[in-house]
Amino acid sequence: MIVLFCLLLISGGHTLAQNDKSPVFPEKRHQELMEEISFLPEDEEEKEEEEPPEPDWDFNWDFNLSNTTTIIIFSILIAALGFLIYRMLGDVNMRKRTREEGDEDQEFIDLEDLEEEKLVATGVSLSLLERAEEAGQFDVAVRLLYIQLLKELQDAGLIQYRRDYSNRDYQNQLLGKEVLTDFREVTIDYERYWYGKYAIEKLGYRLVQRKFNVLSSQIASSSAKVSPHA
Repeated sequence: MIVLFCLLLISGGHTLAQNDKSPVFPEKRHQELMEEISFLPEDEEEKEEEEPPEPDWDFNWDFNLSNTTTIIIFSILIAALGFLIYRMLGDVNMRKRTREEGDEDQEFIDLEDLEEEKLVATGVSLSLLERAEEAGQFDVAVRLLYIQLLKELQDAGLIQYRRDYSNRDYQNQLLGKEVLTDFREVTIDYERYWYGKYAIEKLGYRLVQRKFNVLSSQIASSSAKVSPHA
């Protein structure tokens, strides 16, 4: 039995050795398949590593300055910019020079020229008022308007002017008169801009001046009804 078992083992091993060299699956083909299997994962990794290229959103600023057209365009832009700067600087200098010349032409009014008693007696000249307006001394112009108003009230016989009288004294003299309300309004404006030193611009001055003009018209119309020094 033992001898028979050994013979069977030898016969089976010989058969397996022959099967390895079977023409049904040659050894060469087997080797090729093994090589393909060994390289297949690397090809897949390469495919996975390949990413689609990102779109180029950046503008290409690399101009070719050797191009004649590009040089001409740049020259025109630089010339236009230089001309614009030149015009801007010229306008600034012109405005500055005009302002300086205007300041030289303007003659500011000295406060010593405003002798109230004399102006009430003779009246405020139009040229003096215009000087104050042109010089931008609108507070002085308001004072001149008020002094002229006192003269008109005295000439119409509505008040008696005295240097030591206050504005309230003049209001008391106008009690019962039609012009009292408007006189109070212009007195408030006068005290605000002259004594109160509030800033007043050209537009504000024109509004105040209009009040004075309206009151002057009222005084002129009522002067015929009131006898002098009443």
